[in-house]
Amino acid sequence: MYAWIVLRLFQAIDAHSGYDFPWSLRHFLPFWAGADHHDLHHEKFIGNYASSFRWWDYCLDTEAGLEAHRKRREKKLKAIKAQKSQ
Repeated sequence: MYAWIVLRLFQAIDAHSGYDFPWSLRHFLPFWAGADHHDLHHEKFIGNYASSFRWWDYCLDTEAGLEAHRKRREKKLKAIKAQKSQ
């Protein structure tokens, strides 16, 4: 029982931290969602429905938002940098 509580506490801290730590579970378990996926789970109401086990999003094709979000974020950052350099 205590092992389960400790594991869930570790997972909650990892998922809600907003950081991709080297010791994060997603680096050891390929089906586990990291903090970036979990942040989108809370931020977006379309897609990323699985809070930890991302295979549900993969199987149901609701995980597509993560890559699209990364690309949009990179594009915005480039635009901001270009605007600052002018």
